[in-house]
Amino acid sequence: METKDSNHLLRLADKAIIAKGNRQFVYEHPDVPGTLLKVPQPDTMDANANLLTDTWFDRIFRRSTAFKGFLREFHESFELMARHQTDGVDLPVCEVRGAILTDLGLALVYERISDPDGQLSPSLHLLASTGRLTQQHVDDLERHFELLVTENVIISNGNPGNVVYQTRPDGTGRWVWIDSFGCKQTIPVRRWSRRLNARKLERVRLKFLGIAHASLPQNNSN
Repeated sequence: METKDSNHLLRLADKAIIAKGNRQFVYEHPDVPGTLLKVPQPDTMDANANLLTDTWFDRIFRRSTAFKGFLREFHESFELMARHQTDGVDLPVCEVRGAILTDLGLALVYERISDPDGQLSPSLHLLASTGRLTQQHVDDLERHFELLVTENVIISNGNPGNVVYQTRPDGTGRWVWIDSFGCKQTIPVRRWSRRLNARKLERVRLKFLGIAHASLPQNNSN
């Protein structure tokens, strides 16, 4: 195969890392506002883009497993975007927009969820740990989980750092998943069964509401 001309690759090597996940570095897209790029950390995968921590199943039956999370999230986001392409509603997960080659390797293209001041929207974990949660956040969290059930959105785990609260210019807001959505199951029973998925979402809802209620100012007063 011919070698890709490096002059045509998007340059990220000289850009600042704005966030770091378990296996990815996150960058601002240098040319497209409102867009983030996620690049797998090189020490987490081999030359074939397979995770060094792969299970025996992944090693035998899957390829390029460093990107399997991206493919799950793309699938979930794409289905939502396809269903709502004409009604203009806000989605409960961030848009996953594809991939692009960079000088650091393949980068995954995600919607940047930010507040009116341009800062990245804070996570449930951050708002709770800094005492900034309000009743509005809690009420919107209830509505958010109702939407997840209605849309049958699949959430991979219950990490409160993976859902952020985006404040709109008019002061209203919404919760948005920025990571760990989409189906991880080899046999995707939660994709097939709305009832099973609703049970999983209810467990996450109760966990998140417990975190939220415990951090409200009236519950922390002496």
